[in-house]
Amino acid sequence: MATLSSALSIATQSLQAQELELQVANNNIANASTTGYARETVSLSESTTSKDGKLQVGNGVNVTSVTSVRNDLLTLRIQQQTSQQSSSDAQVNALNQIQTLFPSTGTSLASSLSTFFSNLSALSTNPSNSADRQTAIQGAQALVSQFNSISAGLSGPASTLNTTVTTDVSQINQLASQAAQLNLELEQQNSQGQNLGPIGDQLNQVELQLAQLTNISVTHSSQGDTITTGSGTALVLGNQSYALSTSTDSNGNQKILDQNGSDITTQISGGDLGGTIQVRDTQIPSLLTSLDTLANQFATAFNTAQSKGYDENGNAGTALFSVSSTVAGSAASLKLATTDPAAIAASSDGSSGSNGNVANLTALQDAPLSSGLSATGQSANLVYLIGSYTATANSESTSISQSLTALNNQQGSISGVSIDQESANLIQYQQAYAAAAKVVSTIQSLFDTTINMIQ
Repeated sequence: MATLSSALSIATQSLQAQELELQVANNNIANASTTGYARETVSLSESTTSKDGKLQVGNGVNVTSVTSVRNDLLTLRIQQQTSQQSSSDAQVNALNQIQTLFPSTGTSLASSLSTFFSNLSALSTNPSNSADRQTAIQGAQALVSQFNSISAGLSGPASTLNTTVTTDVSQINQLASQAAQLNLELEQQNSQGQNLGPIGDQLNQVELQLAQLTNISVTHSSQGDTITTGSGTALVLGNQSYALSTSTDSNGNQKILDQNGSDITTQISGGDLGGTIQVRDTQIPSLLTSLDTLANQFATAFNTAQSKGYDENGNAGTALFSVSSTVAGSAASLKLATTDPAAIAASSDGSSGSNGNVANLTALQDAPLSSGLSATGQSANLVYLIGSYTATANSESTSISQSLTALNNQQGSISGVSIDQESANLIQYQQAYAAAAKVVSTIQSLFDTTINMIQ
């Protein structure tokens, strides 16, 4: 049976519900600019009705929950795109530094090759000219120095990239530990029926930071989020985190180990860590191999051309370059076998003033080497290769950035706070609160009247 007490109870429930909605709307407005904050809403449900004779009488309102408005699919896509963006940016940063080794103007490998062959060509006019021979030797030394310098320049970034690897792994472990702790808090609050929004916001931000470092996969459950690398290596399971570690391999590079000590370096992709490994283990070795191939094939071919002629003293030509018997390391170890200008085998018959072998020497500028490309062609290919790597990374970064902006805007339209909407909500909740308070006041007056009638 409907009574004043039941009416007062309904009005009180309404006051409490509207008060909570006012608090949540106010909190939304306060956090409108907070990074990672997801707009909260209050879920209300009608209380179970009761019978009053033949009538079903309402019993007010219940507060079901306070929830954060999120779209898990969008969150997942943002994590994936963030991981790819960070990988591309890491490659761009590293490749931009490496690209300075292959300038399009000024002193470069291509210009050193051109100068060397130009100096050799001068010997065809007067092969006995000591000044021209000295210039040719200097050109050879400059070319050797270019090979040595570029090789060192390609090997040098590995140290910096290895430092980045160890730093990224350390940050991943710290974030995984934070995520495990947040999972524990999430589980505790969930069991107590508390609002999970703030913890969920923090956990999402930690996962986004992890995605910036490496590719991750996230699975949600009542016990919190399970986080693994893209290859399935566990980082977080419930309130337990699993640390990655690093170890130096035979090449001096930092390899990445999972919690069991297994090498997962090749399985890492995405994020700053994945992009760093891509440059260190794929792109730099590719450039270095091309450089070593050019150094080895060019020096070997030139020494062969030398052997077909005679030096200034009429002796059979000997090697001008000292080159490794294997391709690997050829650019770094390349040096002049002699600095004697007379050693250049310009003569074809050993007679003084003969220049018959100069043509064989200078022909190597454009003649195909064993790779099928000339020295000039291989040098140009190196510039193209580093340019291609850099352009591809830049293009991917720009494209992903646009996609990520669109996704964040879409997420903002769902999870973001609209000041206008929240302000309108405040007015609505305030009016509802005032109405409920009026009901309470009216019922209180009725109680007072009833008591006075009894007295």
